[in-house]
Amino acid sequence: MGKRFSVFKLTVAAVALTAANILAAPKPLTVWIMPNGASPQETLEKRLDLFTKKTGIPTKVQVLDWGESWNRITQALSGQQEAPDVLQLGTTWIPYFASRKEIKPLNAELSSIHPEKFVPVSWNTTHIDGDTTIYSVPWFIDIRAILANKRILAEHGITKDLVSTYEGFTRAVRKINAKDEVLEDGAHVRGYAFPGKNDWNIPHNFAPWIWSNGGNFITKDSSGKWHANILSEETLLGISSYLHFILDTLVAPEALQTNTAQIAQQFNNGELAFIVSTSEIVMQTRIHGNQGGLSNARIGSDSVMVIPIPKGKTGSVSFIGGSNLAIPANNKRKEALDLLLFLTNDENLDAYTKQIGFLPPSRNVLKTWSEDENYRVLVRALETGKTYVAIPEWGDLEQLFGFMFSTIWEQMEIPSLYSEDKLYEIFKQYTVEIDKKLNYPTTNIMTAAEFKTAWNKVTETTEQQDTLGAPKDSTNEAVSDNMKKAPFVFIVVLILGFIFAFVRKRKK
Repeated sequence: MGKRFSVFKLTVAAVALTAANILAAPKPLTVWIMPNGASPQETLEKRLDLFTKKTGIPTKVQVLDWGESWNRITQALSGQQEAPDVLQLGTTWIPYFASRKEIKPLNAELSSIHPEKFVPVSWNTTHIDGDTTIYSVPWFIDIRAILANKRILAEHGITKDLVSTYEGFTRAVRKINAKDEVLEDGAHVRGYAFPGKNDWNIPHNFAPWIWSNGGNFITKDSSGKWHANILSEETLLGISSYLHFILDTLVAPEALQTNTAQIAQQFNNGELAFIVSTSEIVMQTRIHGNQGGLSNARIGSDSVMVIPIPKGKTGSVSFIGGSNLAIPANNKRKEALDLLLFLTNDENLDAYTKQIGFLPPSRNVLKTWSEDENYRVLVRALETGKTYVAIPEWGDLEQLFGFMFSTIWEQMEIPSLYSEDKLYEIFKQYTVEIDKKLNYPTTNIMTAAEFKTAWNKVTETTEQQDTLGAPKDSTNEAVSDNMKKAPFVFIVVLILGFIFAFVRKRKK
């Protein structure tokens, strides 16, 4: 009996000790991220293992698909479901959640965050435009430049300098198209392509062409109020520059049926000489396919080259996006800040971004990255690149711009549907809708006649840029000559027909 009682006491003690250990064990810190890179969860967990070893606090990573992330995060931050301790937010999302006071202000922690270590274009995304309250810390930068297939460019004698301007870029695209190289699998090589109406990046795709010509999606009036800027001459010039890749058949109209992933796949297959894309492809070409990379794909053997966005009227301006880390406003755990600071220290920024292929936002880390020729181009582009305006309304505006450009592409898919009148109606409609989102009264909107004058002017500028120094296209020249001759030919045919009918009638 005594022995059994002893065993019972030992068992009770063991259970009690286990329970005590469970109760004493710290609750895991949870992190929500999106699918950054090839193996997002495993990649981050490797870094977080170091945090656990250092602090004894376990962590848990949850990966949200981009398609569901907005709704999941909105519900969590508004208290409808349990929120994480630290979460990834796209840079354009910060102002929205900050305006709702759903993410924690971090000004009291700036001495630990060290704002001076981040590049300005990235740090500017941490708060609302015009507000000094900081709500997030930069995690990585998504900067988009021209990615080029080295093999194709070398075979055509095309260098970086030759494609540094819009004119040079269009000449290079036309030259590659003219050769019509056919790969072993039967695919034809094209100079350039981009996704169309069904893409999730539509505004991002238009942005560099608009910004490089001095345009903007929205702008401030003299009193500091934001309003639509679609119908400014500079913005129209940027839009025209982009549309002319299709209008001049430099890009095949079928591309408008594709999305970003499909265009990237064509580039990876060696079917495209140029694309505008994220920097992650550069890193992927250095990683084997077994690890989610592209080193054994055609682009891996052809090799990739990074080139700045071709200069427009006002220079070369890349689109810059990315993601920051934030803490939910209702979070009470001081360890959440420790985790955020850990993930954004230089060592982790360097290690993590190398795995996912995006740029680190730290000045010191970028100095090291600049030793690589391709990344040097991207780092330099940060100096002239632009982000979207950091205002709470931007999420809604971006959706409107997506609808607007998608509607334009729909018109251009069928040439008979495309006209200046329809283009004007699209721009006019969305100017009104954008101003409405910004609580701005739309007044003195340009008339259809004024638009046609402006559009013809910028279109003429675009066509001059495109054809400057370009070899003459004999097909287009022949079509142009035939169009000039057409009225005279019609008159001659009409006269001959009349004579023939008259002579025939007399014979009867």
